[in-house]
Amino acid sequence: MRIIEKYKNRKLYDTNMKKFITLNDVANFVKEGETVKIIDSLGNDITQEIFLKARIKGKIFCSLKKEMIERLIQGFIKIFKGNTDDFIEILLDLVNQGVLPADIAKELGNAVIKHFNEFEENMKKDIIELIKSTGFVSKEEYDKLKEEYEALKKKCEN
Repeated sequence: MRIIEKYKNRKLYDTNMKKFITLNDVANFVKEGETVKIIDSLGNDITQEIFLKARIKGKIFCSLKKEMIERLIQGFIKIFKGNTDDFIEILLDLVNQGVLPADIAKELGNAVIKHFNEFEENMKKDIIELIKSTGFVSKEEYDKLKEEYEALKKKCEN
C-alpha cells in the first residue's frame, strides 16, 4: 500500500518514493491499480477527498472558463457562511451548462457539505471546551450548585 501524507501547506508527500508529488501522480497511481492511502497531518484518512480533487482537476478545471471557476469559488465561500442552498444551486447551474458532469457535481457537493458539517461540529466542540475551561458551567449545573448553596446557607443559619 502506498501511503501519502498531506501537509498543512497542501503538499502531498509519497512516503514510498520519499518525495513530494502532485494530484496527477495520485491519479496515475490509482489508474495503475495501486492501493493508496492518504492521511493528513493529524493522521486522519483523507483518501476520498484527495481522489475527488484529483478527478476534478483532471476532468474539469482544465476546461472551465475563468467566470465558472469564480462562481465555484463563490459557492465555496457561501457554504462556509452556512448557505448550502446557494452552493448546490451553483453546482446545478454548472451541470445544466454542461460544464460539470452530474456525477462529479454530486460527489463534490456531498464531500464539501460533509467536510463543512464536520468542521462545524468540531468548531462547536472547541467552543464548548473553551467555555468550560474558563470556569463557566451549564444552566443545569448552575441550578444544581445554586440549590446546594441554598441548602448549605440554611444549614449554617440553623
